[in-house]
Amino acid sequence: MAERQYLGQGTSTSWEKFWYVLGCVYLGAAYFQKVPVKKALSEYGLVEMTGAEKFWYVIQCILFGSGYFAKVSIKKALSEVRNTVVAPTV
Repeated sequence: MAERQYLGQGTSTSWEKFWYVLGCVYLGAAYFQKVPVKKALSEYGLVEMTGAEKFWYVIQCILFGSGYFAKVSIKKALSEVRNTVVAPTV
């Protein structure tokens, strides 16, 4: 069973890092998938987007709408998160 992770304190395995980099190299697919997620998280005040992420989110929305539609699903999932677990202080 995987170790429980908390927002802002998670880690990636070496294989997860490998596949993310490979996904980014292949036409930036992994990076472009991450952008709408960070937009949704930023609207909840959980993260701050970089200038590049803001730029690519706007491009995704203007050119093919995929950024916005992906964000909608992610925000719906985030709205259903229960706030019963408190992250441990480090």
